[in-house]
Amino acid sequence: MNKGLLKRMQSCVKLPLSELEAETLAALAVDWALTHGITMRTDQTPNSSEKIQHASFVLFPSPLPHPLLFKVKSIQATYNLLYHNLSHDHDFLKKTLANTIKVDEFTRRLWNIYEASRRNPKQQEVSLGLFRSDYMLDMCQSSIDSQMPKQAKSKDISIKQIEFNTIAASFSGLANQVSEWHKYLLTRMELGGITDHIPVNESSSLLANGLSSAWSLYTEASKKAMEMRAAILFVIEPITKNIFDQRWMEFSIHRLNSSIPVIRKTLLEVYEQGEIDKNTQALIVDGREIAVVYFRDGYSPNSYPTEKEWKAREMMELSMAIKCPSIQYHLAGTKKIQQELCRAGTVEKFIPDSESSVRAIRETFAGQFTLDMNEEGDKVVAMVKEIPERYVMKPQREGGGNNIFGIDILQKLKDIETNQDLTEDRSAFILMEKITPPSFKNYILRVGTPLKCCDVVSELGIYGIIMGTKDKVILNMECGHLLRSKQLNVNEGGIVEGQGALDSPYLV
Repeated sequence: MNKGLLKRMQSCVKLPLSELEAETLAALAVDWALTHGITMRTDQTPNSSEKIQHASFVLFPSPLPHPLLFKVKSIQATYNLLYHNLSHDHDFLKKTLANTIKVDEFTRRLWNIYEASRRNPKQQEVSLGLFRSDYMLDMCQSSIDSQMPKQAKSKDISIKQIEFNTIAASFSGLANQVSEWHKYLLTRMELGGITDHIPVNESSSLLANGLSSAWSLYTEASKKAMEMRAAILFVIEPITKNIFDQRWMEFSIHRLNSSIPVIRKTLLEVYEQGEIDKNTQALIVDGREIAVVYFRDGYSPNSYPTEKEWKAREMMELSMAIKCPSIQYHLAGTKKIQQELCRAGTVEKFIPDSESSVRAIRETFAGQFTLDMNEEGDKVVAMVKEIPERYVMKPQREGGGNNIFGIDILQKLKDIETNQDLTEDRSAFILMEKITPPSFKNYILRVGTPLKCCDVVSELGIYGIIMGTKDKVILNMECGHLLRSKQLNVNEGGIVEGQGALDSPYLV
């Protein structure tokens, strides 16, 4: 590890501040956040905007090496293409997810919808993905690094991928505003000369452009859809605490093209109000044709409390609306796929013509291992039992709060081994090496939590858009970033759940 770089990775302001200065700036920050939309609904009134609060965010931007930000931004389009290509390889999906489908009910239900869509004689061939690839800085050499050619090994602080999100990648709207807050604060503190170290972030408008482009593609192919003003459908949670992040996206769409209607429905409302036109296979919801379905829900088993929600999901997938994500993109985002990509030759299969791109992708991999019920999985279990603190056990879930860490992994494995009804439950998980990021000083502004200077670690997300068919890519680009920070030694970093806080990078 380069100690000089680590030394430079300190806060742009000497911390801690005096108690008076910290309290004064925190009060200013909260007012700025409420004025500029860094907001959420409250736990007490999660479905009403009459009472709101600021989302958790940090007072100062957090240091991030410029070369590493540039690196992961530059490979996002390749990552988009990788997941696009593998999602259209039926045999790969089937082989990779075979054991998971046997033991994980949620993944099996998604797979059944995927198979139904493949059998559908008239199907929408275009998929839209608004992806986010999440990373952390790492101060330890991964087992993946040790397998690379000597010239490809990291000689510095490296950056490793945590996960690749293919559905409901959130917080692009609020992230933009946090960057602006940090620029304002530094200028207010007469440090305006360093605001250039905070990179421009236009993620919300760029992602909205992806939805707008899909709408244009759909309506241009159908004169009736254009005349009837086909809509973009936001599929939302019944309880939507994080509504303002979604509104940023909705309002960005309006700024790009004010003729695009946006409607918001839960899965249950889609079931009750939706139908497929028997002649055109168009999706009709509440009397309006739907051009694009944008899922902000549907990523968790909790999204489907009854068969009605599952029937709504299948109806949308079998329609001619462009889905964001399509069911194959959703399946491609499972942790099992991410683990399989670590195997030699897998990335090369889907990105066949660029050795440098493959190498850049592989350099971001942390070690990941199968827990399937076979000899390979048994060896992994023996490995984790020796030093469980080095690993994270992950199910096929999105949304945060699902991972198992350290010593708790041993208890989970014991529960599986001793419960005969769950002997194959191990295949529903994968194992990943735990990343060791550097920590920095900062203040986390969280409702109901006393203000204090604490050690934090950061997680960087890079957004990307891809749209296309199996044989043709229509749009593929990187489109902004999200930085989230959490207190050191806190395992999960979800903002809605209360562990993480919005941040922005200060490039060093």
